[in-house]
Parts: sequence; structure tokens; C-alpha cells
Amino acid sequence: MKLVGLMAARNEQWIIGPSLSAALQFVDEIVVLDHASTDETPGIVGALSEAHPGRVQRIEWKGRHYNESAIRQALLEAGRARGGTHFFLIDADEMLTANLLESARSEINSLAPGEGLELMWLAMWGSPGCYRDDDSVWSNNTKLFAFADGPGVEHTALEDGYDIHLQAPRGLAKPYRRPMADQREGGVMHLQFANRRRLIAKHAWYKMAELVRFPGRQSVGEVDRVYSQALNEVGLRTTPVDPSWWSAYGDARASLRLDDEPWHEREVLRMWQEHGAGAFDGLELWGLPERLDRANRAPAGAGT
Repeated sequence: MKLVGLMAARNEQWIIGPSLSAALQFVDEIVVLDHASTDETPGIVGALSEAHPGRVQRIEWKGRHYNESAIRQALLEAGRARGGTHFFLIDADEMLTANLLESARSEINSLAPGEGLELMWLAMWGSPGCYRDDDSVWSNNTKLFAFADGPGVEHTALEDGYDIHLQAPRGLAKPYRRPMADQREGGVMHLQFANRRRLIAKHAWYKMAELVRFPGRQSVGEVDRVYSQALNEVGLRTTPVDPSWWSAYGDARASLRLDDEPWHEREVLRMWQEHGAGAFDGLELWGLPERLDRANRAPAGAGT
């Protein structure tokens, strides 16, 4: 088995150092596709590439939109070019719980060609130190993270061109293998929920991007409902992480830059100004584009 990690990233300086370093503890190599980053992401990836010769490759995607299927197919092709037989799909804001570093490789190695592996997808809520553990859609959730390559395994958009939230390639046998059924055993920590500002910006951006790129595909109400779930804390209950989930990652948890400005805010403002407020009627955007627009128009030094 040659296990190659496939990571998409855009302006991820807040986390990519820790998350890429963590992935390198269990994959043989990793390909990072950088989608037009303007922050420190390229430098961080470059430094890790120098520190791990031959194990980190950075490729670029310069398209304006996050064309997910095309991006993930480019990653897969790059991973295949590096001799990958098995692949681990890991976003920059995700980290395997450290207690699974050895067992995950063993599980992936046992996959037959075309088989996939699901792991628990842990919503780290409000901080990297606890995860959501209630009756919401964010608890006891799973996602495909690994697969053994096989004939016909490819990333493609849907027939109508829709290509958002299509992390899993087509051509894999179902159901996917699932080695655990309880999130208390660990899985993959999803850090997008660890900072509320980032969470709001990301889901406001998702809502607006859906309407701009795929007008009429879904009703405004449905788009709003789907993404508003990320901010829904009805019945919220969280559980502290097991210390073993971070133990092998050194100071990674402390080095997360959770308060960095989310790049999504600039895109929210751009779409708001480019398309006009009326294009987003019916969306709950939590007042974000209005705040950003006011701040952008304020004269230099205002309020100081």
C-alpha cells in the first residue's frame, strides 16, 4: 500500500501547519491543492515540504470558484501520479484523532480495490477541546475519508453541473466500511466549528455562492435551511475530547490561529457588492454582509 493524502486548501494559515503535520504522521505522502491562497498558506506548505523531502507536493488551482469535483479530481490524478494505491481525503480544517494513527493505516490497508472507509466526523464545537454530542445532525456523523483506488473511481459533478459537497468520488462500492459506531472512540476532528466568526462567514458564503452559481436549482428557503443548521444550537450538548486525541500532535492545539480573519468574509462582501442585496433576499446572513459593507465604506480612521 502507498497511502497518499489529498488536501484542498485556501487561505488556511490558521490551521494548515498543524493539520498537515498531523496528516504526515500516518500518510506516506500528501498532495495539497492550493486554491489561490493570498495568505501564508503557500509558505507554510513549502516549509513542511522542505522538512519532509519528497513527501509533500503543492499544486495550484487558479479558478475563481471552488469547483469541488474538478479540484478533487486534480488532487486524485496528482496522487495517482505519485504512485498512490490508497487515498485519504482530508481538508485543511480536519485532523485525525491521534489515538487512531496506527489503526487507521491498518484499516485502509485492508480495503479491496474500490472499497471506501467511513470514519466518525467530529464537530469540534466552540473550541478544539470539545465536540458536539447531542441529537443534532452534527453528532454521531460519519463521512467517507479513505478508499482503495479501483477502475472507474473518479470525481465528477452531478448531471446538472452541481459540484458542491461532493467529496466522495463515484465508482466506489457501497456501503462503505465503518470500523466504529461511537464518536467517543475518535475519528476525524472538524475544526470549522471551533470559531463562531469563521462558522458564520463560511456558511454565509456557502448560501450566497449557491444562489450565484446555481440559480433556481433549489429554493431560497431550502438553501437557507440547509446552511443555517450550522448555527443551530437547540439542545446543544458537548463533551470534552479524550486527551489521547491530541497527545501525539505536540503543541498543535495551542498553535491554531482561531482568530484569523476568514477569507470567506472578503468573498461575502464581493458577492454582496457585485450582485446587490436583492439577489440574496430570503437568506439569513446574520447581518454579515451589511457589517462588512459598512466597514468597507467607512473613512480611514473612523471610530478611532
